[in-house]
Amino acid sequence: MTENIIMDCHNHSNLSPDGSNTPEEMVKRACELGIKYYALTDHLEINKFFDEEYLYEEPVRKASEICPALCRKYADKITMSYGVELGQPLQDMPLTNRMLDSYDYDFIIGSLHMCDGWEDFYELDYSKVSADYLLGLYFDEVLEMAKWGKFDVLGHLTYPLRYIKGESGIDVNLDKYLPVIKEIFSTLIKNDMGIEINTSGLRQQLGVSMPDAYYVNLYKELGGKILTIGSDAHCTEDLGKGVAECVKLAKDIGFTELTFFNKRNPIFIKI
Repeated sequence: MTENIIMDCHNHSNLSPDGSNTPEEMVKRACELGIKYYALTDHLEINKFFDEEYLYEEPVRKASEICPALCRKYADKITMSYGVELGQPLQDMPLTNRMLDSYDYDFIIGSLHMCDGWEDFYELDYSKVSADYLLGLYFDEVLEMAKWGKFDVLGHLTYPLRYIKGESGIDVNLDKYLPVIKEIFSTLIKNDMGIEINTSGLRQQLGVSMPDAYYVNLYKELGGKILTIGSDAHCTEDLGKGVAECVKLAKDIGFTELTFFNKRNPIFIKI
């Protein structure tokens, strides 16, 4: 048994197109790591739902059977939620509404991996498209997602930096986007929603969490209270990685509680 990890509320099994391990393998590893609060949040990319390389209908249905059963099976070892990472929800609203009406999620991460009409940030060639232009589109669409408000926490606010700065080495300044980022945070807070600290940037070239301490502090200063932490692991090897560092980050900023969700209701956990 390794040192206990308080939570991991963002990770993926092989029910996601880019996941490696089965849901049960992920849960077993979470138990081995001593993770106390765990949410399996496989991808549901709305704008890619019918693409041949994704075909989300069947894995989403399977997750609805497998994950609640795992919650029950391992209830004496771990507190687990049946979650989903809902990507690009505004890009096909009828489909989004059908998915949300069809499945009884405990926890929903709202994410934007690709702006409307564009491919994922990891697929783009930044020698051919302006990073600043895309960031403007990105934050505007995230704001519209926050106004829509049918998720629980906003996933990895600074996701584009993983590829723009971390992998492509383009040193972008987000200061010009500070007004819209503040509006995103204020809208989330008004709608009783939160943000996550996504630890995956710590083990990637970006080298910092998403968002980093500056933006987590800004969220708190604006009155934000709902905060989750997730590794964004796509395999058992990465589960829990960076969580301890990001718990410390949250505590240093002044958070005394993290948040876990059950039946879409927040549960506050002292840290």
